[in-house]
Amino acid sequence: MFNLLTAERIKLIRSKKLWIVLVILSVLPIYQAANSKLAVHFGAELVQAVDTVINGATGILMMEKNALTILLVISAFVSFFIGEEFQNGTIRNTLSLGRSRTHYYLSKFVVAALLTLVGVIVMSALGIISYSIVFGFGGVAEIGHYLSFAVKSFSTLYILILANVSIFVMISFLTKTSAISLVWSFIYTIGTGFGAGIFQQTENFKHVTFWFTESFLFYSDFASPVDIARFPEMILVSVITIVLSSTIGILLFNRTDIK
Repeated sequence: MFNLLTAERIKLIRSKKLWIVLVILSVLPIYQAANSKLAVHFGAELVQAVDTVINGATGILMMEKNALTILLVISAFVSFFIGEEFQNGTIRNTLSLGRSRTHYYLSKFVVAALLTLVGVIVMSALGIISYSIVFGFGGVAEIGHYLSFAVKSFSTLYILILANVSIFVMISFLTKTSAISLVWSFIYTIGTGFGAGIFQQTENFKHVTFWFTESFLFYSDFASPVDIARFPEMILVSVITIVLSSTIGILLFNRTDIK
């Protein structure tokens, strides 16, 4: 497993895909801070519940503000990162050396998870810095202990996104093609994200939507005490998603005929 991760690290550093992802996630918070400043200059008023990030303190919520963008960017990365292994036949070289398929699958997931972590740390840090420069650090309404809030909100947002990364990895291993994986990952993200809004209009199916992590990402206010109280539920749903998707992905990959 360690040898697989080392090999993946070397390939990833040499890959343009890594730097494209990091550049996108780095530029976004700076652009949004400048755009928010421009909007305020022309008379707009930033409201936390709507704009999510309005000062340096709420910059920790950059993942919530950019959830859809992060998911689409990471899904594209995972689709090409894994799909190219099947299309170029390099996966056969690794498996022919006697590497476990389970370890191979997990190595891809770990790499995708670490890249996502680095990306969102950079995004959050730049968000805090950019918004602090433009609007001051300020604070978060109704939050007394900021450090505790920042750690809990960042960790919860990351594990929610990580649950989706595990789905993207599963889809990529099942489709074995970058283009098809990309299409299905986009359909999954858009469908479970915005489709949840339809079900939330009905009382009978409203609770079902929160078995999909995108529902928390798109329809929760992570600075609201009501939604903060749901952090344990969000983590539970995320862990269940990661375990189920990884188990299904590994089982089906072990049965796949690699040509």
